[in-house]
Amino acid sequence: SEAPSMSRFSIASPLAGGALHAVGSGLFHTLLPLRLVAEGYGPNAVGLVVGAEGLGFLAGCIGSVRLIRSVGEVRAYAALSATSAVLILSLGTQPHLAVFMLIQAVVGFANAGQAVVIESWMNAMVSNASRGRILTLYVLLLGLFYGLGQLLATDIDPAGHPMLMISAAFYVLALVPVTAIWVGEPALHVPIGIKLFRTFRISPIGALACLMTGLISSTFASIGPLYGLELKFSQQTIVLLMAATQLGALFLQFPLGYLSDRLDRRAMMLWLSVALAILCTAFLFVGPTTPFWLFLLMFSIFGGISEIFYPLGVAHANDRADPSEFVTLSSNLLLIWALGGTIGPAIVTAGVTPFGANIFFWYAIGLSVLFAAYA
Repeated sequence: SEAPSMSRFSIASPLAGGALHAVGSGLFHTLLPLRLVAEGYGPNAVGLVVGAEGLGFLAGCIGSVRLIRSVGEVRAYAALSATSAVLILSLGTQPHLAVFMLIQAVVGFANAGQAVVIESWMNAMVSNASRGRILTLYVLLLGLFYGLGQLLATDIDPAGHPMLMISAAFYVLALVPVTAIWVGEPALHVPIGIKLFRTFRISPIGALACLMTGLISSTFASIGPLYGLELKFSQQTIVLLMAATQLGALFLQFPLGYLSDRLDRRAMMLWLSVALAILCTAFLFVGPTTPFWLFLLMFSIFGGISEIFYPLGVAHANDRADPSEFVTLSSNLLLIWALGGTIGPAIVTAGVTPFGANIFFWYAIGLSVLFAAYA
């Protein structure tokens, strides 16, 4: 259960790279639904594009680990980050929807590989006693910088080239701390593969927590802007509300992760799922006349609670895993999360046109209640 003896700065390099990548990702993914709408596409097209990225992420959870094993963490991260930057710039050619989906699928593959590098690196370098705090710090850090990227999107035309150029620039900047600052890297070259049953045997509740994060939190990333458009909010208001879901994690992620190192993680996930169901019920009773400050508060709490399930689930699973399984476990938990992030948008966006964006909150209530019942 003890982490290898390495400098505490050993995890700083990938964390810094992940933070810079998150800025570009926050900007890009916040404006992506608005860009598609501006180009004349509807909610179904948004779901297809987001779903394509999710499918690419699914493939990346498996295929990227083979790349990591063959060339090493640093080289793999560099190759994947550069590839995603070039592909994002290529969207400036306004490709056909099918080509757009293909590009997003490859970007999703690259994002998965980068996440596997960062998470397996951290899990290899920390002990069980501090894993909850480190993983929630990781989520908090990425949420903060993702939210900063969203704030950058406030005055950027979603249909213009600056959106793509700035996003790609941050993807490239993410290479600097990972490749130019040597702090050592753990030996992660171990057998890999799809071991979903093994992952569920190690921690059923941890695997389901990762699945629920994909089904709810990842889905809201694409539905949230459509929800704002339905309420007739301006682009600035939509961006601020979407940023609130990430920045709200500043007040919830680390304290909850800290508590999870001292309390039972399963019990915490049970009560948090109940709280999420109650909050999503409250969303059904607000509308365009609701005070903006209340929307900000609700979006912030929603972001903090919905995103905490992934680090708690990963920590719960790694508590019970052998250190030699960390890479395989990380990739399989990401695979489970990505499965949720692929299925969720496809299901919910299909219901937006006939039922309105509020369909998302009914969907989230149902999933939260089911998770609470299982927990």
